Amino acid sequence: MNALVLPPHLELDHPLVHTPSFRHAASAMAGLLARNKIGLIDGPPGTGKSTFAQWAAEQSDRPSAIAVMPEDPRPLDLLRISITAVTGHNPTGSNKTEMEAELAEALGEWQGLLVLDEVQNVRIKGLTEARYIHDITRPRFPLLLVGYGAMATVRENTPLDSRIRLRRTFRTLSGQDLFDTVRTIDDRLATVPDDVIRYADDKFARGNLRQWVDLIETLQDWNVTAPTRTDFDDAIVSIDEEAAA
Repeated sequence: MNALVLPPHLELDHPLVHTPSFRHAASAMAGLLARNKIGLIDGPPGTGKSTFAQWAAEQSDRPSAIAVMPEDPRPLDLLRISITAVTGHNPTGSNKTEMEAELAEALGEWQGLLVLDEVQNVRIKGLTEARYIHDITRPRFPLLLVGYGAMATVRENTPLDSRIRLRRTFRTLSGQDLFDTVRTIDDRLATVPDDVIRYADDKFARGNLRQWVDLIETLQDWNVTAPTRTDFDDAIVSIDEEAAA
């Protein structure tokens, strides 16, 4: 156990924005970490789920690792990827029983935060595996599940559903939260009227944080400091010609 993974360095491809969803999830993380519970973060792509998970891992006062599930996982991928994320090396076990024992032992000694991202890909069988591993450590580590549509899958799994301590849904931006968040990403938009921001949102971003970051970064690349509707139109064309039609 000499190759344990330390808290990851927060290297984001966009600004860390504390949206309402982010703040609500952050407020519950202390209890999850202190009591080694299971948390669940759900929500559409681009709403900040993975960014929050990475931030939570970096901020925790214990080791942490993030294991990202592939789109079409093989039967043992959850175990294999988790072992590699936690220990820093490939599994020594060659079958399910051996890998379960290896991961449980590693997690029991490690006692860090394990984040399983894109868990919707492993479906109910993989989530059952994650719950089993958490249970057999009695439990000695906190577990954060992140994925779009994971909430519905978890509710079909009563043993896992009953163990969820933190349950949050990351949502698209709307109303005043939209205006405040956009201006937080780039304070140069402070003087841009609400109706112009709404125009760009209706035409392209639709409350999606990632889409807004792409839009604002395009304007930044062009040194546009007080964008008009025309500026937003040009940026949208630059990003997605079809979306601008």
